[in-house]
Amino acid sequence: MPPYLAASGIRFNDCFFSEPIPLAEWIPPKCAGLFVILVSDANWAPRPFQPICFGEFGNNAQEVAPRNATTWQQGVPDKGLFVAVFPMPFSTTQQRLALRHDLVRGYNPVCQGRDYDPGPIGLSQKVDELERRHREQAAQVGQLVASLNRLFEPLPVRPARRMGFVPPAAPVGPETTGIGS
Repeated sequence: MPPYLAASGIRFNDCFFSEPIPLAEWIPPKCAGLFVILVSDANWAPRPFQPICFGEFGNNAQEVAPRNATTWQQGVPDKGLFVAVFPMPFSTTQQRLALRHDLVRGYNPVCQGRDYDPGPIGLSQKVDELERRHREQAAQVGQLVASLNRLFEPLPVRPARRMGFVPPAAPVGPETTGIGS
């Protein structure tokens, strides 16, 4: 692959984040997007960085980096923290949250473990997803019931076929009988 076609940075799912830089040097971009807090870990491949937290910045997002840095440091003591960003300049808060939740579910970061609470927006998204699945399943059940009902419908009655040789019937009427002439 030619070097000018290779994307620099680090990839999580289908998202290419920027090259990791130390958290202390990071200044959030002016546009909206996602960030990932990383620690160096030789066990991770192809890049030696383990994600410990995914978050969002810009638009309606809160300023998270300075406030949560101590929490992240407690999650992985004695390791330097790095940050990488995934710019999403024209995205909505819902789109960024959905992508962030997908990344959290996929990578299970240390600071957002199994007890990760997505908050009220995440819960509303889960309810919407459950309602969508319910509608799909209700439609599938309806189709199955309709298919089963077709199995128990009476078969159409076909006219009986004549057996043997039957000559065509001659019309019966006063002209053909010769009576009354």
